[in-house]
Amino acid sequence: MNSLNIFTYDVNDFLKTVSKKATESDITLYNRKDGENIFSFLSPTRFPEKIPALTDCIYPADVAIVNGNNLTRELGEVIIALDLMGLKRGYFLVDDESKIDQLKPVISKTSLKDFRFYSGNHMEFMDILSKEKHVPRFSKPTIVIDHFFKVKSVGTVALGFVLGGKVEKHQKLMCSYADKEAQIKSIQVQDEDQESVESGTRVGLALKNIDADEIERGMFMSEGPFEYLTEFQGKFEFHPAVKGLNDASFEIFVADQMRYQRGVADRDKFTLEKPVVKMKNELVVATPNKTPRIQGKIRIS
Repeated sequence: MNSLNIFTYDVNDFLKTVSKKATESDITLYNRKDGENIFSFLSPTRFPEKIPALTDCIYPADVAIVNGNNLTRELGEVIIALDLMGLKRGYFLVDDESKIDQLKPVISKTSLKDFRFYSGNHMEFMDILSKEKHVPRFSKPTIVIDHFFKVKSVGTVALGFVLGGKVEKHQKLMCSYADKEAQIKSIQVQDEDQESVESGTRVGLALKNIDADEIERGMFMSEGPFEYLTEFQGKFEFHPAVKGLNDASFEIFVADQMRYQRGVADRDKFTLEKPVVKMKNELVVATPNKTPRIQGKIRIS
């Protein structure tokens, strides 16, 4: 099966036409299966009220679909977040060419500069989207969890995205933050049991040796051990569209890897209240009392 994960913003009519609603919370997931192609759409239900809804939806995405009809402050935050999180493939849905002329200067110096513009039929657009392919981020089996719960007669169930490697039934993987090993009792994709899944797949996992109350959004399942960041050195880089703070020390919120963790920046030293897994060498940062709320990124030393 070919799986693709798509971030969407303000395209509810499109989602209603091409997909079926699945998991719903502060973020909403929609599914579609066309033969061997499986599409998982993520929509930030609680944005703009809640910034984590936006960044949580962007993190596992391969491609973005954005409503480009109105240049609003909220769209500006979406563009900044997509740019900081490095999403380079995507589409703006627009009604007329004048919208394209307005958007091009805004995205010209961002990772969105090669986004395409589409104004046609929603179902025909799926033919275009089916040509996009997932690119694994990790070589070893790696899952990021976004929802979790307990099911009677099944036990702990976690929903998430495979970001790399091959995940197999009965496999044992370490769970970050809980720092314990869990066994995969069963795997489901689109409500069908699977023996194994490849990178890019949206999965439902029945887990053994871990309780639902030990799981949290942004937990990674992979081959341990994990490296954590609590106090670390780095360089804070403001996004070009953001006016930088003059304070030597200021409050930050790491808004990356499906985490939203408070901390303090003091020049090149960063201190977080709770640890964040180091899965890459940079982290996107928000400051909720500023506008825009997505501010920049930390490049970890």
